[in-house]
Amino acid sequence: MDDARRRQLRAAYRNAEAAARAALMPISEEQLTALIGYVDERVVTDGCDHTTRFAELWAERNPVDWARLGAGLAEFGGYCDCEIVMNCAPEDVFR
Repeated sequence: MDDARRRQLRAAYRNAEAAARAALMPISEEQLTALIGYVDERVVTDGCDHTTRFAELWAERNPVDWARLGAGLAEFGGYCDCEIVMNCAPEDVFR
């Protein structure tokens, strides 16, 4: 197999992986950016109590199904509000 074909296969594999990761998140990249900004602001001012209370509140205010969103965030290590901020960056989810 020549180098060009290997590069093409690697690129296709990376693209497929990125698409699979993005499919786990039931919101858009813009919504995820807004969610993380909101949660980060609240964690800074109120602290993290190791729940997803701020993320859940954001989902409620932005009619997003929490069960699906919570599962998507957990796939990326977002088990509480501070972990959502640290582990669920859009560049990790959508790229």
